[in-house]
Amino acid sequence: MKLLILQQAEQQTLRDMGVFHPHPRVRIRAQAIVRLSQRLTLQQTANEFHVHLNSIEAWRQRWNKQGLMGLYEGHHTGRKRKWTDQQQEALRALAQADGGSANSLLRTLAQTEGLPAISQETARRYLHEMQFSYKRYRYSLKKSIHRKLSARPHE
Repeated sequence: MKLLILQQAEQQTLRDMGVFHPHPRVRIRAQAIVRLSQRLTLQQTANEFHVHLNSIEAWRQRWNKQGLMGLYEGHHTGRKRKWTDQQQEALRALAQADGGSANSLLRTLAQTEGLPAISQETARRYLHEMQFSYKRYRYSLKKSIHRKLSARPHE
């Protein structure tokens, strides 16, 4: 096993990151690097942090190559969008022309085009990303309760 030697400034930075960093995974990685510098083996460190031995080795290698930047995660792409940009543009055009709820827009688009089905929540997210917003209904429950309370004569 290669010995991991840290300078005093690196140790202090890693200890601070291990306590105060906002991302829990970065905190764990910083603590693990400190523990490796205290002559713990890879297996002992893996057992202490309840991760696989290969993870500890990858963290150590990234620390050696990239320093502090090696403790951060890369970008995770996630699942691709169901609708293409052209299909989202059709939703935008319909929302600008007709308006209405996300559900009514989805029904209209389902009748006119062969789009893959998406949920109302996904349609709302697309509309929100396009800077569309919907006001609450005029007689929502919260307002009607407030009106009833304020309309009562005080006893």
